[in-house]
Amino acid sequence: MALLNATETQEGNHTVAEASWLESNLFPSMFLSACFLVGLPGNSLVVWTILTKFPQRSFTIILILNLALADLMVMLTVPFWIYYFVRSWVFGEVMCRLLLYLVYLTMYASIFLITLMSLHRFAVVVFPFASQGWRRPPVVRGTLLGVWLLAGAFACPILMFSSTQRAEGECTDDVYSSDGQRLAVNIVETLFAFVIPFAVLSVCYSCVVRRIRTLKRRKKMKTGKLVAAVVGAFFVCWLPYHTLNLMIISALLLKSTHPDPARALLETTEALTNIHGAVAFLSSCLNPILYAFAARSFRGGLRETNFAKLFGKMHDDTEEKPTGGNTVSMQGL
Repeated sequence: MALLNATETQEGNHTVAEASWLESNLFPSMFLSACFLVGLPGNSLVVWTILTKFPQRSFTIILILNLALADLMVMLTVPFWIYYFVRSWVFGEVMCRLLLYLVYLTMYASIFLITLMSLHRFAVVVFPFASQGWRRPPVVRGTLLGVWLLAGAFACPILMFSSTQRAEGECTDDVYSSDGQRLAVNIVETLFAFVIPFAVLSVCYSCVVRRIRTLKRRKKMKTGKLVAAVVGAFFVCWLPYHTLNLMIISALLLKSTHPDPARALLETTEALTNIHGAVAFLSSCLNPILYAFAARSFRGGLRETNFAKLFGKMHDDTEEKPTGGNTVSMQGL
């Protein structure tokens, strides 16, 4: 699935061509610039706060740190894409493949980290005693290493199917030798980066909510709502991307039996590629904004001290020891 595509459209009518350039190049560039101006300092502040204020970190705080690092990696690629939109790709094929690989690596890493965060909270609430094993340093280090290695493996097809060779001055991840290759990549991407994680998250939160309703002592946890907001924001941002993936899959499956509808679907996805690709970057700058809103209760906003207080609260929530029986607090929601 093409994440970014800045090919020029040749139109006989100058007005139509100019409008097309504004829609396909200028507007996504402005959107990416806004994401960069928010996401780079915001995620840098999150990383700096956790590294300097929390020598001892809970599992949830470590996941937030890794999520911020992934978002920061995406933000560092944005200036290249902005230049690509406004002018053309002049950085060579190696950089094209590398930067696209980083974007897909962080996409998979982010969804795996968010899923792991939800699984951890599910274990803390539903299996409070057994969840203590998750917090041992060797288990945490091994789990995070596994997440990044798995994300790197799923992102590998981009190294094979990204290129600047389809057109001069272009960098695209949509260079396939057959429809079968394109179909396989889109199916794997949609299943493992959206459908399966969404199913896991739905089951986890359904079980947590049912478990909370049975507890005799409930503890209100605003940080639980923050984690839910992070999960929701990620899926809302990537929903258009995977919706278009599903459209491409449908078109490729219909191509042999219903060529006209298949062609129309593919043309629609190509027209929307730049718009939905730019929106996908929004997820990498939203988390610091969500943290800032949550930190307002500490009377400040987007400041290191308030972030430290917020993350300290999350640390306390997730590290609270289970008290046994039906008196387990609502610490993991």
